[in-house]
Amino acid sequence: MIDKNFISLDLEYNQPSGTIIQVGLVVGNLKTGDILEKYCKCVKVDEIISDYIINLTGVTQLDVDNGSKLQDIYNDIVDLSKKYDCFRNPITWGGGDSIDLRNELKLTDQDFIFGRRWIDAKTLFVSRCFARELKHQSGLGKSMKRLGLSFEGRKHNALDDALNTFIIYRKLLEDINI
Repeated sequence: MIDKNFISLDLEYNQPSGTIIQVGLVVGNLKTGDILEKYCKCVKVDEIISDYIINLTGVTQLDVDNGSKLQDIYNDIVDLSKKYDCFRNPITWGGGDSIDLRNELKLTDQDFIFGRRWIDAKTLFVSRCFARELKHQSGLGKSMKRLGLSFEGRKHNALDDALNTFIIYRKLLEDINI
């Protein structure tokens, strides 16, 4: 497996607006599996967080009221990517998170640290299921369980989801390399 650092990224959103309220990421080395840094911040938004989202994510109104500006969080992501010389494209569970981050920041593909691509661990998992004629529909936690992994932390917490996305991606690559 390649000896390279990657950012695994996850976002949480308010509903029904779809506004980003939490950004979580881990920087991990794909070869060793070492987590080099964890990062999670709530985003300061000027809207009421729905009770459903509070219960789902654990992100409270106080968290977002005291949160950071999304641009400042993005600047931290850029700094982390440079500090650890990360591969350009982030690892995500599904395809929308990096696009949503770019769009909410109103950045072009050329200006966005991640460009216009991402590494979708969910698509790799589904492809593995297709190749083995297995049921392919499941969320991150159930997908991990199906691979013999345990979900670490709280589901729908951006940091925990980013960590588990990194873990499942490494496991899927190990399966390919057999």
